[in-house]
Amino acid sequence: MRVLLVQSPVGRKEAPIYPIGLACLAGSLVDHQCSGLDLSLQESPGDALAAELEVFAPDVVAISVRNIDDSSYPVTHWYLNSLDEILGALGNWKGTVVVGGAGFSIYPERIMKLWPRIDFAMVGEGEIALPMLLAHIAGAPAPEWLHNGVARPPRPSLEDLSLPDYSVFPASDYPGKGSVGVQTRRGCVFNCAYCTYKSLSGNGFRLRPVSSVVQDIQEVTRQGFTSFMFVDSVFDYPRVYFKELISALGEIRNIPAWGAWMSESVPLDSLDTMYRAGCRWVDFSPDVITEKGWKLMGKSGSLKQLWPVVKKARAAGLTVGINFFSASPGENLIALIMKFVFMLRARLFLGWRNTFINIGTIRLYKDAPLSDQLYPGEELFEPVFYRPRGLADMIVRAFQAVRRFHHGN
Repeated sequence: MRVLLVQSPVGRKEAPIYPIGLACLAGSLVDHQCSGLDLSLQESPGDALAAELEVFAPDVVAISVRNIDDSSYPVTHWYLNSLDEILGALGNWKGTVVVGGAGFSIYPERIMKLWPRIDFAMVGEGEIALPMLLAHIAGAPAPEWLHNGVARPPRPSLEDLSLPDYSVFPASDYPGKGSVGVQTRRGCVFNCAYCTYKSLSGNGFRLRPVSSVVQDIQEVTRQGFTSFMFVDSVFDYPRVYFKELISALGEIRNIPAWGAWMSESVPLDSLDTMYRAGCRWVDFSPDVITEKGWKLMGKSGSLKQLWPVVKKARAAGLTVGINFFSASPGENLIALIMKFVFMLRARLFLGWRNTFINIGTIRLYKDAPLSDQLYPGEELFEPVFYRPRGLADMIVRAFQAVRRFHHGN
């Protein structure tokens, strides 16, 4: 079967992000003929899709929707608006349309209702399930996890998965630091109140064999990528696996520069080891600045570890990103001021060019613990934020306006 793998467009100019999910699917479709089309790179996505339908003549178009919006407050960009154009281009096409992706998987029935041209929804991970769905489209009996066009397959063991096929989306289209992702684990053991990761990928870690991760990185290098980002929810857990992986990375010759998301409790001596293994930037997501906020947000470890780990990461030679929320349970104006003070302190004393602090706002999505607590039973499809109040809200709006002006959007 001929399968066209399509990354949905974002509807505005953004730095391109490599469609790692589709590359993973391509790696699992060895019995099919695949082609890739990233519509976020196209000025006219509908025309580009129509042209590819003529040239490649697929039997199935599989579309990935990474995000439904950009989670930005107070101005929120709605990525789903672009689906009108591309599904319109598929309106008279006679083949089968399958849609999946992380953002789509939160609201599959709602999106299918809005765009009835979608024939099948793939909720969650599709490497094992998509070949089975294609067999059903070709005439095989329906899998037991397919109901009314919505596929909810069990989560696979990562030991059973093929390597991603990066050749379907050329590296030359994705310049920039960390534009391609490498995944070492799925699921999460932590309980951050705003996060949907556990509902999408499970409440325990599923680990890829370290040898498979090494093969993946070697293939990324062969394909011409000059950097990559580990896209795991947190890179330094479980600790035994983390140490084994870092040791293996240190053995890869000419490894591209890479980055990862870390917990604040990462062993400090491991940051030097990571640097020697090719790591050049790390991100932390403490989200809050007070002990009360830390507890109410379900964070693990200790807030007291934040400054020492950021300081040590910078001393190790790493560029550091720190992410806070403008408001959260137990925090508002005073905490917001403390976050700005932390920003100035970190940038002034640890390096203005290599220390970055982002202050965003919690977008509440269905199935996140905080959403279930504040809005039980509500869909939250349209953007709803846990936003600051009063003077804190005014400060955040002004801060975000300056950022949008600075970044030209």
